[in-house]
Amino acid sequence: MKVGRVTRVLGRVGGTTALRAAATVALVLLAYAYTHQWFARFDAAIAAHSLRTLGFHVTPVGASGLAVQAGRHFDVTAIVTGSCSSAAGVLGLLAVTLVLLPGNPVRRAIGGVAAALLFVVCNQLRIVSIVLVGWWLATQPKGQVLAALTALVLVGLLAVVLPHRFLALRVAAFLFAGLCAILAFDVWRGSDYLDGMISYHALAGPLLTLTTLALGILVLWRAILGREELRLLSRRA
Repeated sequence: MKVGRVTRVLGRVGGTTALRAAATVALVLLAYAYTHQWFARFDAAIAAHSLRTLGFHVTPVGASGLAVQAGRHFDVTAIVTGSCSSAAGVLGLLAVTLVLLPGNPVRRAIGGVAAALLFVVCNQLRIVSIVLVGWWLATQPKGQVLAALTALVLVGLLAVVLPHRFLALRVAAFLFAGLCAILAFDVWRGSDYLDGMISYHALAGPLLTLTTLALGILVLWRAILGREELRLLSRRA
């Protein structure tokens, strides 16, 4: 009923793209203010379960913090904040689906839910990967870590320079090589695993978030258009 009222109100006042965009932003900001702490606790709980499954000893700390231990060499406390949670991505995708995008409501709903679930899963991969990178840096010999990172840099650069038609792969390989190069530099200069985790979080976090949002938008696009419309567009192209 509430969704129908919103749609009717937008239709009465013109329903322009600018108006729908403003309503989308306002809806995301309002929902984020009320739900970001819940999302942080939700993501922390899932991450704790995933890390325990991988063999880590995890103890809850506060509302959305995790004390993660593995052996004698790895002991870190991670806090999932509202900005690190899946709140902004999930709310943004759902708001875009509800207010901004045109098209069949059922298709929009299916695409929005699928895109939101995809964002939650990828955000979990991001959180868990930060811990795994720190554990790897803390428990493996420095020489082996440096050699592995150097090899990954070379593989990424090869994917950049070798001739192929996949632009997305070329860009992803370039970013991956740059990330591995920065981690290798941290290891080379003697930084501990906490510095490596900070570097990975600062660089890989935004990249993975933006990539996941892009994938979510593609899921929405495919869901709204459907197979027949996509075939027509591909033929025209």
